[in-house]
Amino acid sequence: MENFRLEPIRSPKYLNGAQGETCKLRFVGVCHGGIETTVACHVHDVGFGMARKADDISIIDGCAWCHAFLDHGWVGKISRTVLLEHIIRGLQETLRNRVERGLVPKPTELFKPRRKRTTGPRKTPKDRTAIHSHREWPTGRSFNPDP
Repeated sequence: MENFRLEPIRSPKYLNGAQGETCKLRFVGVCHGGIETTVACHVHDVGFGMARKADDISIIDGCAWCHAFLDHGWVGKISRTVLLEHIIRGLQETLRNRVERGLVPKPTELFKPRRKRTTGPRKTPKDRTAIHSHREWPTGRSFNPDP
C-alpha cells in the first residue's frame, strides 16, 4: 500500500514574515487592526488533517482576533462564501507582500527565459525585396456581375 501523505512544507523564514505586518483577513466587526498581534494564520489545505498542520505556504497574516475567528468563531456568523472570499484575498495579499519584500522569489526569477533570437541590422530601403501588390484583377479571369 502506498503512502499518500504529503511531506509538509515548512519555512520559518516565510512564517516570520508576518511580524510587523498588518492583518490581511480584516473580518468586519472582528479585526482590531494594528501590527502588534499579527501572526501567521494557517489555512486548511490539501495536507491538513490526520494530526498534521497545514503547510507554511498556506498562511495569511492576521491579527489575533481574526485568527481566533478564522479557527473557531465564524460558524453561524458569516457564510462559507464570505469566509472563502476573505481567505483568498488574504492569501493573495500575503503572497504579494512576501514577494515584494524578497522573502519569495518572483516567478521570473525561478525560470530562465528562452534565449532570445538575435536579429541582424535592418536593410536599407533600396536593398529590401519588393512586396508585389495584388490590387489589380488577375489576368485570364473575367468578372461578370450579371449572370
